[in-house]
Amino acid sequence: MSNTPALGKILIVDEDSNIADLLCVNLRSEGYQVDAIPQAAEAMRLDLSDTNLVIADAMRQDFDGMQLLAALKDNPMTAHVGFILMSSDDSERRVIEALDNGADDYVVKPFSLREFVARIRSVLRRHNIRARVAPSTRLTYQTLTVDLSTRMVTDDGMELPLSRTEYLILVLLLKNVGVPTSRREIFNSVWKDSPEMSNDRIVDTNISRLRKKLGDVGSNIQNRSGLGYLFVRV
Repeated sequence: MSNTPALGKILIVDEDSNIADLLCVNLRSEGYQVDAIPQAAEAMRLDLSDTNLVIADAMRQDFDGMQLLAALKDNPMTAHVGFILMSSDDSERRVIEALDNGADDYVVKPFSLREFVARIRSVLRRHNIRARVAPSTRLTYQTLTVDLSTRMVTDDGMELPLSRTEYLILVLLLKNVGVPTSRREIFNSVWKDSPEMSNDRIVDTNISRLRKKLGDVGSNIQNRSGLGYLFVRV
């Protein structure tokens, strides 16, 4: 078995097993690490932070490929992931909707396998270029440091034991220092797979817990009435 590292990590989301298997076999032969799942909702339960590309069908489900695209682009931990939407719908409206929501490409079924693989290479090349010129993987604020690659949060060198929810809220606020983020925006970014839970109290409770864990730095998370939460500029 070869120990050569994969060229990239790809996730295929399609309930048509024939198409998923076809893509898996061919992309693996190209040197990519490929996994496949049938439901878009399943992808929301996976850690996709180290995934290079998602290829999803715009399937007619309660949570479809278009919604998965929007969810990944709204999450700071997965916004970098390349995304190709595929569908049998070749309408201009659908294509424009996908591209406006952040898709890198839109492929109409049935497709030419050779052309599709070429499109995949093109998307991955563009994302590799972005990765080489990407900004630091660290966020800092006063004595606080967040390492986005390891998800480690430290305050004055001491690691802080944050929950996944607290971490995602912290990253969201640190990426928007001085700019209020509404409760709705916070909820949609952190709890996107649980819409039935939606209410302001959930956000407020987790912000309160985050403030306590951050100690003195936490006092700089303020609520602007009618606008939302923010880290104040200091």
